[in-house]
Amino acid sequence: MKNIYAYFIFVIILFFGCHQETNDSQKKVSSTDSIVETKKVKSSFNHKYFITTADIESKETPTREGKIQEQLPKNTVVKLLNEVSEFRDTVNVAKRNYIESYERVKLLVSGVETWVFGGALKPIYTGSKDITDPQSLQDFSSFIADLNPDQLTTGKMVLDKMAELKSVDLTTNDAMFFMGYDYLKQLARSSKAHKSIIDNHSWTLDDYNEIMTGTMDMDYHPVGKIMHENGLALEGAMGEILVKSDINVIAKDYKDVVSAPVQEYIDMLQLGTRSKIFDKDNIVAPLTSVVNQANLWSQFAEDYPDFAHISNVNMKSDRFTQALLGGTKNTPAFDHASRIAKPEYKEIWNYVLKHYGDTPMGREVKSHTKWLESRDWKFPVEKHVH
Repeated sequence: MKNIYAYFIFVIILFFGCHQETNDSQKKVSSTDSIVETKKVKSSFNHKYFITTADIESKETPTREGKIQEQLPKNTVVKLLNEVSEFRDTVNVAKRNYIESYERVKLLVSGVETWVFGGALKPIYTGSKDITDPQSLQDFSSFIADLNPDQLTTGKMVLDKMAELKSVDLTTNDAMFFMGYDYLKQLARSSKAHKSIIDNHSWTLDDYNEIMTGTMDMDYHPVGKIMHENGLALEGAMGEILVKSDINVIAKDYKDVVSAPVQEYIDMLQLGTRSKIFDKDNIVAPLTSVVNQANLWSQFAEDYPDFAHISNVNMKSDRFTQALLGGTKNTPAFDHASRIAKPEYKEIWNYVLKHYGDTPMGREVKSHTKWLESRDWKFPVEKHVH
């Protein structure tokens, strides 16, 4: 009996001991409720750089209630570490609510790793190599943040600042090139920046002709000179003057201090300014010029899949390739009545297959012509959605 009694006492003690251990374990779980699940993110790019779009707090943990690690001013440059919170939070950034995850980032200048709300981040550069001169990029980012793109003279200020901060690190220069070029494109879109200058000038027939043909001496013409020194150029038609960013101005001092892919990208942009392919929705160049441009952009996209502005490259490649395959709305590759492919397009497709057969463009043309041949060279009727 004593042995049985002792056995029952042992079982009771064991039961309460295990129960207490279970409770202790549950308490431990309960004490970690604030831990937020995160996940690694696969990226097609090795390195992604962002800037903060407002003054924002960085956190030790990816949650709004997380302990503040640093106060980050607007336009702080960070590198994404490809880790995000599993959940999305709602945070007010610059008087607007965003629903985004938290991103694990590295502060470029200090090297500190921290968490930042994704709604306060804007991409500025992606590429296959790391930036080794973060201070120059941070200085340039902060400089641009204080500029007003409604003021024409800020174009020259950006160009001068780029020359001043030119780095020995080609990747840093790549990032500054794109930031500067993007600013000039923003300046070109701002009518406030140049409308009064254009409207107050007495344009002559010779002016319009030079603008349309691209022969205006931008260092001599009074309006052209102002635009040129601020990184802009003029284009348009009779009675219509438009402003665009001028890749030739920014490339003059920067082309030799950027990486090989960016140099090639600049070359293609400059070629585009010299050979006009489209006038609105009309093809105004020989089809061989369309082939040349389509081949350059599509081959570039295949050679440099991690290029910083690959989306822009793909957009240009698609436009030229689609024009080669199907023409445009106003210059179709087929007769409207019969929908049969025009002879000149059949000739140019054969030309591509003969001379560019192994290129990305050549492979698309081969697939396209096989498809058309199976349809007796007849394009399908377009479907209109009402």
